[in-house]
Amino acid sequence: MGKKKTKKADAAQAESTTANDAPIEAPAEAQAATAELAPEAGPMRKAKKGSKKKAVAPTGTATLADIAAGYLAHMEEAGKSDGTISSYRMELKTAGAELGEDTPIADITPEKVHAFFTSKRVMKLRSGKNKSQLSIDKTRRVLRLALVWAEERGIVAEAPLPEPANA
Repeated sequence: MGKKKTKKADAAQAESTTANDAPIEAPAEAQAATAELAPEAGPMRKAKKGSKKKAVAPTGTATLADIAAGYLAHMEEAGKSDGTISSYRMELKTAGAELGEDTPIADITPEKVHAFFTSKRVMKLRSGKNKSQLSIDKTRRVLRLALVWAEERGIVAEAPLPEPANA
């Protein structure tokens, strides 16, 4: 069999195996982080298409690290690849290093997010050269997605995002 045929056969076998196996559970610490952020949600479950989860009243105690852990657990539950999750984890660590992992999400303002989006950590390589626009956009996108995820679950009343023209 050629390489292309082997890849197709492997993919077909993986699909049939995955379809018959039980759903993959998120790691215990990720489930705990998500359950803490949205207590009545219970264990993580896939949402039905077209349905929206009921918003949880913001507690004001969630930190940026809590949001990152919950969002990464959500990605794992959604079936994202290990490479994607690892890449997003690195981007969220960058945001945590700049904004403060222990910063309560309620203390993160659109102005602080804008300052992060335009910071040296986002815009420059360690060597001082400019990062590619694709890298800059990815770093911004990952934090934006995590904050919007938190808003959709009612962890924050509104995602603290700057106006698009400012980012």
